[in-house]
Amino acid sequence: MNLSPGAAKALLDGGIDATAALNDALKRALLHSPAASHAELKRAVGHAMAGVLEATVDVAVQTYPDLKPDKETWAAIARECAIRRAN
Repeated sequence: MNLSPGAAKALLDGGIDATAALNDALKRALLHSPAASHAELKRAVGHAMAGVLEATVDVAVQTYPDLKPDKETWAAIARECAIRRAN
């Protein structure tokens, strides 16, 4: 895939945002589910997250390795994207 730096950054941010949203959804789903369902829910969401990361963050970082975020940058991107969507 031939990505511009801007497209790669958009994929990176979108992938981080999507996985953060899935993680939040999982937390809420676990609160409203019987314990017997927790492992299945975690597997399903983990599978979805892996697909999102492979199609977005991994592609962006493979194309532009300098975009690879550390934990602090990852969290900052997730917060910024959530704020942007909320507005």
